[in-house]
Parts: sequence; C-alpha cells; structure tokens
Amino acid sequence: MTRRTLDDLVARYALRDRDAIWPQGGAQGAQPSRHLRLLASHCDDIKPVKLDLWGMRLAAGLGKLVPPLPRLGQLADGIIAARAAHEPLSQAQFGDVLARAAQDMRMSYDLRARRVGTADLVGFAAISEAVRRINGFRPHREQLIGALALLEGAIAEMATGEGKTLTASMAAIAAAWRGMACHVVTSNDYLAARDCDINQRLFALCRVSAASLTGDTPPPARGPAYRHDIVYTTAQNFLADHLRDDLALKGQNSRLIVALRTARAGGAVGDNGQIVQVGVHQVIVDEADSVLIDEAVTPLIISAPHPDDLLERAALTAVRIARALRSDVDYRLDATLRTVELTRDGRTHVHTLTHDAGPFWQRRDRAEELVHLALYASHLMRRDEHYVIEDGKVVLVDELTGRLARSRTLSLGMQQVLEASLDLEISPPSEVRARLSFQRYFKRLPKIGGMTGTAKEARGEFASTYGLITVRVPTHRPVQRKIWPRKVFHTQDQKMQAVARDALTLAEQGRAILIGVRSVQTSDALYQAFQQIAPERPVAVLNAVNDAQESAIVALAGQAGTITVATNMAGRGTDIKIDDTVRATGGLHVIIAETNDFSRIDRQLIGRCARQGDPGSACFYLSMDEEVMRRFLPPLMAWIWGRMGRLALAGPMVWIAQTRAERLAVAQRQATLDSELAVEKGTI
Repeated sequence: MTRRTLDDLVARYALRDRDAIWPQGGAQGAQPSRHLRLLASHCDDIKPVKLDLWGMRLAAGLGKLVPPLPRLGQLADGIIAARAAHEPLSQAQFGDVLARAAQDMRMSYDLRARRVGTADLVGFAAISEAVRRINGFRPHREQLIGALALLEGAIAEMATGEGKTLTASMAAIAAAWRGMACHVVTSNDYLAARDCDINQRLFALCRVSAASLTGDTPPPARGPAYRHDIVYTTAQNFLADHLRDDLALKGQNSRLIVALRTARAGGAVGDNGQIVQVGVHQVIVDEADSVLIDEAVTPLIISAPHPDDLLERAALTAVRIARALRSDVDYRLDATLRTVELTRDGRTHVHTLTHDAGPFWQRRDRAEELVHLALYASHLMRRDEHYVIEDGKVVLVDELTGRLARSRTLSLGMQQVLEASLDLEISPPSEVRARLSFQRYFKRLPKIGGMTGTAKEARGEFASTYGLITVRVPTHRPVQRKIWPRKVFHTQDQKMQAVARDALTLAEQGRAILIGVRSVQTSDALYQAFQQIAPERPVAVLNAVNDAQESAIVALAGQAGTITVATNMAGRGTDIKIDDTVRATGGLHVIIAETNDFSRIDRQLIGRCARQGDPGSACFYLSMDEEVMRRFLPPLMAWIWGRMGRLALAGPMVWIAQTRAERLAVAQRQATLDSELAVEKGTI
C-alpha cells in the first residue's frame, strides 16, 4: 500500500463545487447565515436561572403527557404515501425533484422553528426515494420516525439493528438541505469513517457533500473537511478542534471581523487556515447516553508538555509516604464512592513524615493533597480495570466501553503519582492551555438530536440538562428475545465455573454465545475457567488489551458454536450477524456474567441478541459478592443480602443497587461540573 502524501489527504477532504448543491465562495457568493455561526459555540456559558430550569422540567413533564410518537408516526405515514409518486420518475425527473425539494427546504427554514414543516416532509419523501434507488430498499416507518425526531432535536431510542446509521444519514441530508452545517458525532473514529463511506452514493445523489474527520486527519486537511455539508467525527475531535479554534480566536483583534471574513471567503478562515470550524448548527449524536451523559462532564484538555523535575521528585516522595500510612488509622477508604480521606491522625503522621522533606513539603495543604493522590492511585486505581500497562506506560481504560483511551491522561498530578506508585518512568506533566467539558460544549450548540438503544433510563437527565425530550421508537418487527431466569451463586469463582459450563453446553447445540464482563481482569479469569474445563475449545476474548482485533472477532461472533467473551465494548457500535444454524437453534445467547452499575449498560449488551426479529435469549449470572452489590447496596440491604441472599431477592436487590449507583453518578457528574467551573474561575 502506497503512503498518502499530505497533498493527497488535503485533496481528499477538499470540497469540490460539483459535490455541493450550493457552491461556496468566489463570484457565486457565500452563505453568511451559515458561516456567521462560527461564533455561536465560542460564547461564554450562560447559567440558567431557576425559572429556566423550572421551564425545562415543565416541558419534560408535558412531553410525557403529550408524547410525540403518535404525531411523528402520522408524519411518517404521510411521507410513505408521498414517496410513492416518485418511484415511476426517470433519473433526470427525480433529480429535478431533489433539487426543488432542497431549495424549498432552504428557503422555508426558520431557525426558531422546533418542529418540521411542510417543506421538510416533502424533502423526506424525496430522500426516502433516494434511499430506495441507491440501496434497493425503502426506509421503513420506524426509521422515518427516528429521522424526524433527530431533525426536531430530540433523543430517539432505537433498538440495536433497527438501522440507526441510515436514520442518521437521512436526518443529516435534511439538515444540510436547510442550508446549515450538520455534524454527526459517533463514538469512535472507525464508525465515523465507516458511516460516512457507506453513505457516499446516497449523499452524491442528494447533492450534498460529506467527509469523515478522525484523529488521523492532519491539521491542513481539517479545515477543508469542516467545509462539507455533512461532517462525521467523534466528540473528542469535535471538541478538540473547537478548543484549538478558541485559542486562535483569542489572538484576533475582533471575533466579529473574523466571522465576516469567513462568510465572505465561503469558509476559508484565518491566517494559514488556523481556524477550522466554520459554524455549527445541527448536531446528531450517536450513542447519545454515552456522549451526553456518561462522558459529558469529563473535561477535554488542550495541553503542552511542561517538564517539572520538582513534581517528579514530589510524586516519588508522596508514594513513599502513602505506603507508610496505616489503613483505618491514618486514612479511610470508601469503596462505594471511590474516595479516600485522611484522618486527623493521618494528617499528623503526614506532617511528621514531611518535616525534613524540604521546602516544597512545608505547606500542609499541598503535602496532604499529594499524599491523598498517592493513596487514591495505590488503593482505588486497579490494574486491568481502570488502566493497563502497555510498553511500560500507563494507558487508561474507559470503564463504560472497555476500550483503551490512549489519548487520555490523568490530570492535576495524578498521572505522575500513579506512575510512581507502579515504579514506572514518570512522564513530564503538561501545561493546560484550554479545557472544556463535553456537557458545557454541547449545551452551547443551537440544535442537538441524538439516538441510542438505551435512552429510557436517562430521559430525566436528558430533559433537565439539555432540554431534550426522548422518543421511544418501536421496533420494525416484534422482538423474539427470551430472558431466562437469573442464576445466583455464593462466590465469583462458582459463578465463573457455571458460566463456562453453560456456555459450552449451548455452543454444542449450535448456538452462538456472547458473554459480557466488566473488566480485562474478569475476562482473563473467565478464559482460564474455560481452559480448565475444555482446554482444547477455542474461546475468543475481546477486551481493551486486544481492541485492535474487534472487527475480526465480532465478524465471527454470530457463527454456530462460537463463544466470545467481551467487555462492554461489544455493546457499542458493533453488529453481530448470526448464521442460519444459529437462527434455527435459538439465535445468539447473551450471558451477563457481571452486573453493571447502570441497568442501561446491561440492556445495551442484551440488545446484541434478537435483533430485527431474529430469535435470541439472555441470562443474568449473579454472585453474592458481586461488585455492584458490595459498593451500592445500603448497609441494611447489604446485611440482608449477605445473610439471606436467595434467588427471589436477587431482582429487587440488583434494582436497588443499580438505582443507587445511577443516583450517585448523577450527583458526581454535577459535582465534577461545579468543580470544573470553580477551577476555571480560579476560586480554588
């Protein structure tokens, strides 16, 4: 394979006039209303007053009383009826229909409108026919409902296998026809590139241009990529480019002048093109619960290396002191909240141990903070669960997806302290140049729509945080999934042995088995259980350590007799297709070998089976020493569970633990957001 030059990459992302229905720049004129929105996402945060918050909650409550699904269903029926008139048309005649529909949508679009209008419905009928001509099938009613919900700025809950990729592409085309930029945010670079590529013929027929923007896209090609009508990217790339643009804008005398020049140039901005985003309007977020809820308060930081020998020595000293402290005497651990606290005796002990450590350690608050970090790194950061060691370096693990977060590091000195506690080479700290959480960024954007298979559990937070309603889109075919009775065991080892035996039995019957676990450590332990029972039996393991093999492992996971052990990463953005033998013997069987903190993560994994009307089944395996039970059951309930744990109590106890975990997570997200705002204002 020949290596692409930078010129090749820039040419690939560059917008060609024939690709777009509305040419940009030059003598043909620009779109000021589109490019003047460059400044929209660079405004300061506006903290909503109580009246605004009450209004958002009231709107969410009214949304439950008047659900949008019946109205969207009627609109989808009208679109289906209207598209029939387009089928007899020749390609030339249909091209005129597309051009006229796009022009009407652009001319009639009102930025203040929250619901789709007549021109939008006419446009969807044309887009639906374009899908038939390109893909050979008509979008079904449920996909149209989902696309309408996205265009109106709502969260569409669509089950796995219901065609969310096509749904997003139809909504993106409609948004682009309105004359505004549309950005589709996916969960990783692979999906961004894949979803953009598979829809290129559809985009070309509808006369809109599209590009995917990933972490590998070089800086000179990022500006041209953003000038397309539709841009597929990840939340990390999206926010990182925003922060870099914000830094560049701070060096300008007038932001308004920059925006006016942008409009006049049709999107070519700044000196040497250093400002790449040329306006954000409609954003469609895939896996919205993960992006907008779970990872939303994590700040993305633009930093530069800033070597600090003093911090390196301080990290080593902090670890040495932490190892000299006594549990329950000098410090207390809370496994539920994952917190560590120095006691009064502990503070005195730290002061004694640092008395001769040098001037840096004479400030008691600084000494206690560094020792606190060392205690947290030593006792609450677990290898193969929160991080792995790769080539002698710490690589963090995303706890919700199980994927390696290679571009992410710990901040405020925690990275250096963790490396010191593991006796690894200490990396130089970084100087923060810009930071912003995903939640604060997405709340600044004019219009957001999202889709996920598990929105029900988070609908309250979607409403209260973003003012988004949730539309539960029905499945196209009846669901044939069977949930087997839960199985309860005294210990983790007993549970793993039972999981291995049952999986082997079902595989012998011709079923395909997917086993979901929470961590790399558990996936390795379960693999060893298979080796003890049937050492000659091949078992595929998909976790953060071998995530590069994900597509190959998932491609085989639906074949008869296949057993796949996977962390939560198998539940996001993957498609397991079963063969005829598996379909005839009952479909894919999903085993939840470790109950997750959040019920929607379990439901996401269960959604891998029985997709699109296929048969399938799922079963929960629970041990009495399960982590979610140890961490989140209230003391009285934990006492009852520990002494009277029975199968009849398992369901209610899991519900109590997961509900408490979800409430604590909401509180922690709010606390993290408040802390970020405080840090930014310099109040702490």
